[in-house]
Amino acid sequence: MAVAPANRTVPAPSTRERILFVAADLFARQGFHATTTRQIADAVGIRQPSLFHHFSSKMAIAEAMLEWDLGRALPHVRAVAALPAPASARLFRYLLDDVRHLSEAPYNLAGLYTEEVISRPEFLAWDRQRNQLHDIVEAIVREGVATGEFIEVNTALVREAIGGILVRALTVHSGGRGGGQALADQVARLVVRGLLRDPSEIDEVQAVALALGV
Repeated sequence: MAVAPANRTVPAPSTRERILFVAADLFARQGFHATTTRQIADAVGIRQPSLFHHFSSKMAIAEAMLEWDLGRALPHVRAVAALPAPASARLFRYLLDDVRHLSEAPYNLAGLYTEEVISRPEFLAWDRQRNQLHDIVEAIVREGVATGEFIEVNTALVREAIGGILVRALTVHSGGRGGGQALADQVARLVVRGLLRDPSEIDEVQAVALALGV
């Protein structure tokens, strides 16, 4: 006779995780600069000294969220860009992975990726990482144009368009608000199909992209 599996209790989020969840929501709702560590501590249900035990400042909280995102996304796009595959497949795979990554983010990142916040001097190192990521993506598009896979296009414009799509994905979907694989598929197909010289090749491009080992 089969034995039913024992019920497993899902561990409660740690205090550190609760601080990140709550702070992200406050940053998104009322703005990073308008949010104080006291408000975050009160919303979590702890005292400020307890918050400072986990994070030395509000900036440290923001950096933990950015490390979760850019700290993972930048090495990943570098790995995708270096693959021995057509530019179209690499761009497709990058979009597929990054949109899924953003839409499945546990934290609501919308309050950090506004120009008012990310362009400030204290965020300079993170803004540079974001620009490095976009530089790599634009280089992939440039390769696709050079090889004839993609139509002749202003690659800087494509870069901005992709950046806008990614910001929209995190604004609407990060923080457990859904999207995931279905959204990632739609975005990757929309962008890459629009660039392909022969749009009928999109299914083949998708198949190659999914087979890439990253």
